[in-house]
Amino acid sequence: MDLNSANSPQVVPPTEEIEIKDSAPMKKGFKLSLKQKIAVATSLIILILLSSLLSYTYLVIRAIKQEANAIAPTVFEAKQLLASQNLMALPEKISQIEEAKVKIENNYQKLAFYGKIPIIKNYYTDGQKLFAIADHGFSIADQGIAALLPYTDLLGFQGEGTFEGGTTQDRIVLILETLGEIQPTIDAIDQEIQSIVEILNSIDANRYPEKLAKREVRAQIKTAQELAATYSQTFSDYKPVLASLAKMAGADEAQKYLVLFQNDNELRPTGGFLTAYAIITIDKGVVNSEKSDDIYELDQKFTKRVAIPPELGRYLTTEKYYHLRDMNISPDFKTSMEEFYANYQTVRGEPQDLDGIIAVDTFVLSELLRVIGPIEVPGYGVFSAENHPRCDCPQVVYALSEIITRPTPYLRDDRKGVLGPLMKSILAKTYDLDKARFPELFTVAIDSIEGRHLQMYFMDETSQQAAEQINAAGRLYELKNDLKNWQMGENMDFLAIVDANLGGAKSNLFTNYEVKQIVSAPIEGRLEKTVEITYKNSRQADNCNLEAGQLCLNSTLNDWMRVYLPLDSELIEIQGISNEANVYDEGGLTVIDGYFNLEPLGLAKIILRYNVPYTDTVNYNLRMWKQGGIDAVPILIDVTGGEEELLLNKDLSYSTIF
Repeated sequence: MDLNSANSPQVVPPTEEIEIKDSAPMKKGFKLSLKQKIAVATSLIILILLSSLLSYTYLVIRAIKQEANAIAPTVFEAKQLLASQNLMALPEKISQIEEAKVKIENNYQKLAFYGKIPIIKNYYTDGQKLFAIADHGFSIADQGIAALLPYTDLLGFQGEGTFEGGTTQDRIVLILETLGEIQPTIDAIDQEIQSIVEILNSIDANRYPEKLAKREVRAQIKTAQELAATYSQTFSDYKPVLASLAKMAGADEAQKYLVLFQNDNELRPTGGFLTAYAIITIDKGVVNSEKSDDIYELDQKFTKRVAIPPELGRYLTTEKYYHLRDMNISPDFKTSMEEFYANYQTVRGEPQDLDGIIAVDTFVLSELLRVIGPIEVPGYGVFSAENHPRCDCPQVVYALSEIITRPTPYLRDDRKGVLGPLMKSILAKTYDLDKARFPELFTVAIDSIEGRHLQMYFMDETSQQAAEQINAAGRLYELKNDLKNWQMGENMDFLAIVDANLGGAKSNLFTNYEVKQIVSAPIEGRLEKTVEITYKNSRQADNCNLEAGQLCLNSTLNDWMRVYLPLDSELIEIQGISNEANVYDEGGLTVIDGYFNLEPLGLAKIILRYNVPYTDTVNYNLRMWKQGGIDAVPILIDVTGGEEELLLNKDLSYSTIF
């Protein structure tokens, strides 16, 4: 039989002889050891815990976010109340914000376990620091508002303080009497601000990414640190002023001041030609004028013969002797006033017991009248800040020029005696001003100080230091003490442009200038600069012939220009001046001194090329000093090809990289 035949029967072996095998036996490699089983179980547990942790963290963060969103409208309302000077309603809002902060902090504490995890704990600790900063902030708000509430009506805030009733003068007296009582609060707030600075500085901004979800992170932290440091320094600077304010305002003893009017239309180094003066007393905040006169009348009584300084005599060739009216040739107000006062004391009939000298220019008068409105000065007429078409300037500027400058065929003994009566009328109207306008007066004061339109010199050293601390003393030389702004060193560039009108005409009313600076990277410890100063006169000439008897507001400007630079600067080239430049050192600075003329409707360009000591090849730091009595100056600065436009309306600090 064919065994291979399809029809052949199959032989089946007995069942007991069949070996049954696993068709898919498990490979030996897939067997889990006990350790592997433990590892898998551990991984699953970690995964579950991590998932739970993330879910828990998410819920906590969501709760924090909900609390933050809920309090956000209240924070906005508090900002609005502060902007509208409504101190009375602020405490309630601050209390609500503080309660919300406690809830947010309690939620944040639920994440305290992150403080035990390496690396992550740093970020958690930084979060705790933010709550500590908030606590200091609330303390500042509580103490500050409590200290200010009694003065709300006088400071122009909404609501009535405890000094209700009586005249504004009465309230000023009460404030002066209570200034000493708030000094402990001021010290406490200062300490709170310093604590905020310390905490913020302990946060390493470089630990954070530059951006997170398209939001700046690192830059915001650094900005907060810088702002806090600035606010802290500013507050510390104003502390001695508040401590000295009572004395300056005659709280305990009447103070006597010499007030000088600097006519900035005829510019001089400290801000203007010394046109008129007044003697005033301040007794418990009340100002009284003792006398007011023409500076020429004062010079008539100045019999001391002082040789004119060589640097001035080079250009003011019409004078052989030094007059009081010219004794502000130093741009440093204290230096000028020390010389002026030493000679003023030799004038017979003038007071010998002055407590200080205060200088103001037309900016101060114009801005005050803008706030309080027109005033009438008996014997002199009406003065206002409204524009006068004859000069396109405030009417008070034109009116003073009419009174002081216009020639007359008769003697006017009182022509510059207007200063005292003018100040008296301004103060009288200020006392009756609506309290809602008081913040504007404070703004005028700050702008006047920062722009050097208002400068002070005190005989009392404490008061002088207080004035210097807030840049109200017109200082130039003692820059190292100006910690708030900068410290000059080998890697700090400096520029101050100081002009003096020696032509006798009032051409500065229509003269402005702009500055372009081109800076190269330092080579071998020297930095080369080119400075272009472009002066422009925007108006046609007036008839300045004295016989014509017309008002002369614009004529040829005969300008004595000095440029102050870092010590050991070297002049390479200068163009545009009519004489050979004089280079010398003064007060720790190098000075480039020259002379030029500017005609009405004309233009004059002075170009200086020089180098200064500078070793930092990465960072460029510049400080520009603003002369008193001038308008804001446009500045174009080009540092190795990168241009930037700035505005010099007060002392300016600028930093960039090469």
